[in-house]
Amino acid sequence: KRRFKVDILNYIVTSNHVHLLVAAPTGKSISSALQFLHGSVGQRYNMLKKREGAFWKDRFHSTCIQSGDHLARCSFYIDLNMVRAGVVEHPSQWKHSGYNEIMGERQRYRIINKSRLLEVFDVHDIASLRKWYEQTIEDKIKAGELVRRGYWSESVAVGDVDWLENVAQAMGMRRFEIQNDASNNPQGDFHIGKR
Repeated sequence: KRRFKVDILNYIVTSNHVHLLVAAPTGKSISSALQFLHGSVGQRYNMLKKREGAFWKDRFHSTCIQSGDHLARCSFYIDLNMVRAGVVEHPSQWKHSGYNEIMGERQRYRIINKSRLLEVFDVHDIASLRKWYEQTIEDKIKAGELVRRGYWSESVAVGDVDWLENVAQAMGMRRFEIQNDASNNPQGDFHIGKR
């Protein structure tokens, strides 16, 4: 966080993958931070286990996500990961995630930048954030909104159409297709698929 000036907004660590929701001034900052994380975690694990070789299966994949509603839906999606997998019934039961930190339950080893979280979700205070966040998670669980939506972790970008067009232009993408599978995406999260 400090070395690369990256703000962590949410995360989950599972048995076979990690989701990390971050914000930074540039994509280069995020890329450099994740390269450092990949290398240092792999080296530390190899030292502890007295082994050699790659720790991570693949290079990380990053998806640009528009602030506001799109970013909030991505955060909920991350928190519901282990509920979707059938491992827990509620995100509060999975200790390796940002949910308990957002809710104020975790007092040690906090890594989420809550002031930045308030800013990107356009919420004015932490009490309002927690109330809204908890209620939304409860509503999603009750409604059975637990379908895997691959575009959060497989697309180039997720947002509204105008924002995606600007992102594609800024990335120098000449050919791209904005997609929306309405049957699997009732909220209107448009996305640009893999390059």
